[in-house]
Amino acid sequence: MREKSMNARERLMTALELGVPDRVPTWDWFDEAVTIGVADVLGLKHHQGVTTLRKGDETTESIDLYCRVVEALGVDGTSSVYNTGLEAVNEHLGRDKYGRGYILSENGMPAIIEPAVSSLEELRGYDMVSRIENDDFAGLRATVTRLGSERAHCLNLNGPFQEAWNVMGGMDKTMIAFMEQPELVHAVMQEVVRFNKALMDEAAFIGADFFMVDGDICGNDFPLLSVKLFREFILPYKKQMVDHAHGMGRKIVKHSDGMVWSIMDDLIEAGFDGFHPVQPQCMSMKTTKAHLYSRMCVFGNVDCLDLLVFGEPEQVRQATKQCIKEGSPGGGHVLSSSNSLHPGCRPENVIAMFEAAKEFGCYEDITDRPMAAPPPPDARPSRPRRQTRRRNVQHVA
Repeated sequence: MREKSMNARERLMTALELGVPDRVPTWDWFDEAVTIGVADVLGLKHHQGVTTLRKGDETTESIDLYCRVVEALGVDGTSSVYNTGLEAVNEHLGRDKYGRGYILSENGMPAIIEPAVSSLEELRGYDMVSRIENDDFAGLRATVTRLGSERAHCLNLNGPFQEAWNVMGGMDKTMIAFMEQPELVHAVMQEVVRFNKALMDEAAFIGADFFMVDGDICGNDFPLLSVKLFREFILPYKKQMVDHAHGMGRKIVKHSDGMVWSIMDDLIEAGFDGFHPVQPQCMSMKTTKAHLYSRMCVFGNVDCLDLLVFGEPEQVRQATKQCIKEGSPGGGHVLSSSNSLHPGCRPENVIAMFEAAKEFGCYEDITDRPMAAPPPPDARPSRPRRQTRRRNVQHVA
């Protein structure tokens, strides 16, 4: 007999603790266009045109609408970003307060084109932490105030690789620097980790329960860089972020699309509490769950590339049911899309996904252990498995 129903925060944090909650928790990244679309379908009144179309520059009205959608759908966790001070220079170009130039886009993240730092000499005196302001966390602060401590709150962070390529003017420039300017790369990594630690400190003070570390490392078929370079230039700095989050009593989740098997054990050994999002075009939820069971919480993985865009609500309902069947046994699963609820996702399908999570996600109806699955491709069984003791509790205070 299970204990009484949990609140949203207890439910999600229990999953991050690798425990078994009362039902499968839900979380996702909501694009503002999707938030507005869902609000329209649900009949939630709002002023037209509240979307700002700039990551990290939410208005009070758009945050309020997001919170109302979260409440209406019963989403267990929220997602917030910090403001980088990005401002338009002209119709197509923008610059943030960290000295980085971007091509602007109405949807998604702006593309970095101009570095803040190109040499060790330029890095001297480049202090990102001193440019952080209280208002940068207005979105998180408003969300925590509006929804309170009964929901789990997440702050999204650029991981060391992504933040470094922002500082250095692009992924391509950073990868070239791995070979030609390794000392500069390590110095930039140290600076961006110092910056991320400061962001985490402020977010935890405001009320963030966990962090999602962004920055894709892999493509659909192979990693974007060799495992050797990943371990030399990126992994040690990810580990510093993990240790810092744990030192504050917070959880931390790694995001990467693509075929991540070549570095998955490295992420486990670094101590990440969760992995997001198990892209179905590249990785099997069944195999991923079997490999990560008792070691890392799995986020995902209702397909947002095709199904949530072109499918019908009943198809989404059945796919969500299957995702729960493969990902939820034994706990340690947070249901979400396979990346984000981006502008192409049909609002009706988004609603169907969250409704199906409540319909099929009761743990009274879910088996205790993961389904049998083939071993992952390119897994390295010779590497020691980091064992994590599963919690046998029903909630986390």
